[in-house]
Amino acid sequence: MTSRPDVERIYNSAARRLFNSDYAAASAIVHRALDGNSLDNPSRFTLYERSISAFLRHGEVMRAAMLYSRMIREGYIPSVSLRVQLHVVKLAELSVSEDALYEVIREAFSQESFDEAALRDLLRTLIQAIKASPQFVRRIMDGFISECPPDYTLSSETATYVIRMYQKAGAEEDAKYWISYSSKLPAPEERKSGIAVLAPYTTLLHDLAASRPSFSVYKWTLERLRAANVTPDLPFYNALLAHEIGRLNFAPAFALYRLLVERRSAVDPPTAQTFAPVFRAIRRLAGKGFQRMRGFHAALGMGAPSARSVHRDMLTCHVEATRPLSPNRPSAALEVAVLHKAIRTFLLLKDYAGACAAVRAFHFFPGAVGAPTIGTHRLVFGALLGHIRLGMREVAHRIAAGRDPADVWAYRFIGLQNVPASRLADVPLNMSMIHRVLRFGADPRVNLDFFPAPDYEQWTTDKTYGPLSSCEEDEGERWERLADPQDFHPYGLPTPLEFADLKPVPEGSTYDVEPLERALRRAIAASLPPSALPLATRVSEAIVRAEAEMVPKS
Repeated sequence: MTSRPDVERIYNSAARRLFNSDYAAASAIVHRALDGNSLDNPSRFTLYERSISAFLRHGEVMRAAMLYSRMIREGYIPSVSLRVQLHVVKLAELSVSEDALYEVIREAFSQESFDEAALRDLLRTLIQAIKASPQFVRRIMDGFISECPPDYTLSSETATYVIRMYQKAGAEEDAKYWISYSSKLPAPEERKSGIAVLAPYTTLLHDLAASRPSFSVYKWTLERLRAANVTPDLPFYNALLAHEIGRLNFAPAFALYRLLVERRSAVDPPTAQTFAPVFRAIRRLAGKGFQRMRGFHAALGMGAPSARSVHRDMLTCHVEATRPLSPNRPSAALEVAVLHKAIRTFLLLKDYAGACAAVRAFHFFPGAVGAPTIGTHRLVFGALLGHIRLGMREVAHRIAAGRDPADVWAYRFIGLQNVPASRLADVPLNMSMIHRVLRFGADPRVNLDFFPAPDYEQWTTDKTYGPLSSCEEDEGERWERLADPQDFHPYGLPTPLEFADLKPVPEGSTYDVEPLERALRRAIAASLPPSALPLATRVSEAIVRAEAEMVPKS
């Protein structure tokens, strides 16, 4: 694995190209390093964060955005500082007012993870990328301090940086103010709380090492940290957690996770970066490849938590972090990226009740996770379509063998029990299936009825869609007509063409939560065994049971 000095070497090499305005070469250096297998997870995260910030400071927003998208695809959760930097630079390109920029920045100040290091990174980007005025920088400094306790003082490192910035800009009066401020500072203090706080996780590594003989390697790690006078903090443990899970070293990772949650501190509670790798580990353990190699009981022996319990831990930390205010506000524990990872985990496990309960976070905490995007809808409906594709193979095998496919989930979910056997071949797995499954999200009833959808691949004489001949319109025009937005947008759904990325979705577009819940309720219904009880009642009971396990009572 690559060491920290090697990451420095890669970054410095790219930074030299940036300094010489050779942006393409700088980008190639970073992407080439990321394409290889020598970087471990903490190193990749560091390279992403530093490189994206560097491209932003040099005005290369597109290259920064491409790296940012790749970072998200790989499952990393960018820091609050990086997210704010990218957002602010994009807004500045749209020539928005300083007031609008300030409101975005001010919201970030309320997050506990936005400390002085994040502030300095933001100031560098503002000054170098968008040439922020000294007055705007002063406004930001005052806003940051206003979010801190009354007796809070900035560190000498931050004050020195601001002094140099003002001196370069020729703003001597502002520079004099911060020189006077700096002269009154006590010993450097990086904590935003303004008071000395004992690190809440100092003994955790020792306890982890003592919990099992096989974990004794962490004694060596602890000794090295003590020799270097380094106190383990939450970012350290988050990085260690991600590193161990990346190495498939699940047992100590899960033990570490349990300790982090059980001994969570009100000063520095677990964050989204704590929960995201655990959801990833659960998905990895549930994968067929792992099950074939080691078996289900091996996964249990590693102490793997259930996805539902991890979701409950995440919401518990979110609620605790937002007290005494409403939980419908941002916190470091609940972000849309980690919520998507949770939903993806439940869908992989085919725990549709769990997925439905997780999706409801968009209802209850829009201030924390926003509204569902096209990515959310592709995640949920895409997983259902994938399960249909696999299930229809089983349906075909059973029909060929003369066996009844009525208990196959895909068969029930689509509603094929209501279709004559002679017409099963007329239900293709193409755009028509996407159309059909999306329309399930428009039906408020809980049922397993078959929904007829147009055949996108052939000309039709169906009365609903009108008679056509091949000379009247080409395939693109036909698809545009069949995927009529009026059949989807009024229900808060993307069209099949938008879903399949065949038609662009306007940036910033959001969709509704209800279609996701409706589709997942149908998925739950298709999973239930036969019963005399009403289907809607049984589906509601399944969701209530899931929420009892996944949502804290408070």
